Amino acid sequence: MVLTNDKWPRAVNPDGTLKGTEDWHISPIVVRYGASIGANATILPGVTIGKNAMIGAGSVVTKDVPESTLVYGNPARIVKRGI
Repeated sequence: MVLTNDKWPRAVNPDGTLKGTEDWHISPIVVRYGASIGANATILPGVTIGKNAMIGAGSVVTKDVPESTLVYGNPARIVKRGI
């Protein structure tokens, strides 16, 4: 799996100067207890994956995943609740 931390990663600013530490906008990802994340899933910044949730392999998670929910796809969508 891949956990990303910057929604718009760029090496340079719009004016062509290299980005410095103050130019990055880091957002946390929260993975709650018991959550399972499949191989090659990509989790975008600012997302919370709920307790006992399951992310299908290869999914791209762009929004929060409620607890005990199965999501998969690109973008990941809720497939089943109460798992």
